[in-house]
Amino acid sequence: MASSATIETATAGFLDAVLYEGEESRGLQGLTRATLLAPLSTAFDLAEGRPAGHAQRVAYIGVALAEELGLSTAEVSETFFACLLHDAGMAALGASHVRNRADDDLMPPTGGWGDVIRALTVHCDQGDRIARRLGFGENVATAVARHHDCWDGSGPSGQNGNGQMPTVARIVAAADRFECIIDSEPSPLVVRKRGPSLVRDMSGSEVDPEVATRLARLAAKDSFWLGFYDRDMTIGLMSMGAGDALSTDGVLELLAAMSDIVDSRNSRELGRGRRVSELAVKVALACGLSERRAELVRAAALLQDIGTLAVPASVLSKPDILTLDEMMQMQKHPAIARNIVGEIPGMGAVAWWVGCHHERVDGKGYPGMLEGDSVPIEAQVIGIAEAYEALTNNRPYRRALARDDAAEVLRGLADTRFHATVIRRLEEVVSTLA
Repeated sequence: MASSATIETATAGFLDAVLYEGEESRGLQGLTRATLLAPLSTAFDLAEGRPAGHAQRVAYIGVALAEELGLSTAEVSETFFACLLHDAGMAALGASHVRNRADDDLMPPTGGWGDVIRALTVHCDQGDRIARRLGFGENVATAVARHHDCWDGSGPSGQNGNGQMPTVARIVAAADRFECIIDSEPSPLVVRKRGPSLVRDMSGSEVDPEVATRLARLAAKDSFWLGFYDRDMTIGLMSMGAGDALSTDGVLELLAAMSDIVDSRNSRELGRGRRVSELAVKVALACGLSERRAELVRAAALLQDIGTLAVPASVLSKPDILTLDEMMQMQKHPAIARNIVGEIPGMGAVAWWVGCHHERVDGKGYPGMLEGDSVPIEAQVIGIAEAYEALTNNRPYRRALARDDAAEVLRGLADTRFHATVIRRLEEVVSTLA
């Protein structure tokens, strides 16, 4: 069942009864890799400049195709996760490897099309590593690594095609290509009519002939298209790959791996997000939050910047002062993160804190300009942990501050950026750190 957490307003009063009630007692229980990755895959789409839901639509096609081919339950599950993760590698790449998709049909890049092939190779290799880091096995990782390969042997991996390409990889490659074709057609009615022939056109070159035949058969069915255009696709996908519930540690490790992807994309030292989450938990407990609630704060701290994947890499890495337009792009990231996280069942409060972690108690924050007690204490805890981590680590424009100097800077933000009490609790916590 979908969470009631998709937030349509920036007013805190809307939230209290709807999003906070009962979530502390539930904690992070009952979540599976599917219920986490189906919503979070939207961040991979945004990182590549694709419409939100691309990965989910590829997963829908891939699962339908795997079932049509009579694959085992385990292989269908592998197909599902490989489809969700096929573009995860793009989310970890910085500006030097990312090309604006709007330019794909225009002039070649400065370095020629070879640069595009190299970028695809790097993105596939990164995706392979991310899939393994998330705990998936060889079939999923290989499918992610080879989803840009063609049946005829061409592709960035340089490996042979035909029978040498694993079954799951063939399905993911076909599903990705078909979703791109659908996306390029302005009318669903046109693509419904032309879908089977468009698939057959790829047979024997880009796509395995048997896979193409089965996919064309699927594309001729009304039931396939009704599911493809279902507005509740996310809910259906979460149930498709449900699997066993993860332990709390398993959930947090998956979220930490997502945080690592964000660190890589933002050219930050790997582990920054993990450090912020560790500090946020300590400050949350010092503020009197229960252990279960502090656990949710840890999850929110790990996901706080997932919305930055939607910000162009060139903006994230820009060494100069941002333009007004670029600043506006940056300031959208909490709301984007809030909407992504809000699709995870039971994560409504977490989504709200993520969305508020740049709010200020003086009302001058973003994106909602909340004020005073309207800024959740959990969001302030996350924000101050992030600020302390930033102050005490080297940046291109300044050296890291000593603990006492960082504390003095934060004291200067009392009752403007943060409540004074939250600042005092941070000081208490960091005074005990080695």
